[in-house]
Amino acid sequence: MASTQEEVSTSIIKADRLGRTHYSIDYKSQVLEAFERSSLSGPAFAEQCGIKYSTFASWVAKRKRKNVTTRQSNTTPDFVVAEVAKSPSSDTLEIALPGGAVARVSTPSELPLLIALLKALA
Repeated sequence: MASTQEEVSTSIIKADRLGRTHYSIDYKSQVLEAFERSSLSGPAFAEQCGIKYSTFASWVAKRKRKNVTTRQSNTTPDFVVAEVAKSPSSDTLEIALPGGAVARVSTPSELPLLIALLKALA
């Protein structure tokens, strides 16, 4: 496998008097893409690239937050709220969940548990 430093162009800019290194957005993106393709741990990958692990870890965390936000804004809800007339044969409320699971509530005292479950799954 080729060295990560060879795969990623080095667009490093030293911008301040304290010696802190600033990296371009393009460079960060290239490093993160190379990390996702690699089989290395975060600390090993950061060391191989010559980046402080704390800096690298902050890039990874920021990308994860961005991806979660993007995914949440681009998805449809996993369930739809529906109002159904009461069945004369049953007093049980059933909700079909993604993956085939079914949640059943047969008494009003179980309803807060169902609500907590649905909030946890959201």
